[in-house]
Amino acid sequence: MTAFAELAADPHSAYLRLRAQDPVSWLPEAGQWLVTRWHDVLRVLSDPERFANGHADIHDAFHEAYEPGLSPADIDTITRPIARKAADDLFAAGEADLTAEYFERVAAVAGATMLGLGLGCVDTLLRWGKTLARDPDADTTEDAAVIVGRLRRLPEDSLAARLVRVDADPVPLLKHLAVSVLKPGWLAAWTLAALWSDPAQFTAVWANRHLLGAAVYEALRWGGPVGVLTRRTTCPVSLGGREIPAGESLAVAVASANRDETAFLLPQRFDVHRKVRPHLGFGVGPRPCPAYPMVIALARTALDELFERMPNLCPAPGWRRVPEGWRLRLPGPVDAVWNS
Repeated sequence: MTAFAELAADPHSAYLRLRAQDPVSWLPEAGQWLVTRWHDVLRVLSDPERFANGHADIHDAFHEAYEPGLSPADIDTITRPIARKAADDLFAAGEADLTAEYFERVAAVAGATMLGLGLGCVDTLLRWGKTLARDPDADTTEDAAVIVGRLRRLPEDSLAARLVRVDADPVPLLKHLAVSVLKPGWLAAWTLAALWSDPAQFTAVWANRHLLGAAVYEALRWGGPVGVLTRRTTCPVSLGGREIPAGESLAVAVASANRDETAFLLPQRFDVHRKVRPHLGFGVGPRPCPAYPMVIALARTALDELFERMPNLCPAPGWRRVPEGWRLRLPGPVDAVWNS
């Protein structure tokens, strides 16, 4: 039996123990089964007939509205001037929490631009997304009203307007979207924090920006923002040595699977030179997340522009990683200094 407190304090230490001793364990506080091993997680996410996605309607609506979506080149074209301006605006300060003051804001401005919402909604998106990331049940009625009102005034061919049309009640979908908009920023922050954990890798990426794509992809495995996905059994199943009845809720720990010793060599180590192989940073299944290329491309561009503007960027004295959450794994502050 696993307690929330253990997962909140240090999920990866808990996952290491659970993969070895209790790979499908009961979470009494959530009324869920926690699935931690690579092969079990992969099985659950790949079999929607036996393990249903309770938010499938939201994901289907997002797919319908988003496709064909933007290419990575399109995303870079949109994001690069946004990131450049944000870095320029921040430069004179000489220090900042880059998570809050750069990465989240670049993601929100780029997201608002791609959705067609305009800059007037950036602060609302930031506030809404950060609130829901920490408390999915928070009362965000006022923010929802602002976003929905803006959406209904947009041209019919905009992505955001399509999101409103595909669902009679757009608010659940838009809540999902408000958090998703910030994920590229959190992934960029995770990448920088990971690079700072190994100065040699940080130096290598700084000197060769072509490694940034590999660094972002590795960060998504090592410490990406998606920690857990939820599924429900549609029939009795045997999983990880447990007999689980139909109708049970599963907390599927992709963060644990991505550090499984049977799937990756030295999985606890962040390594930009790791041989590329698929991981579960964005889940897996018959309908892959259409936003996946956008998240990777946006995070990479934000880091590239930051490195270009602040060539002597380094951690603030005394800074250390203080991530939070385990379902959604937030990077915490990334305190940096540079000579302005």
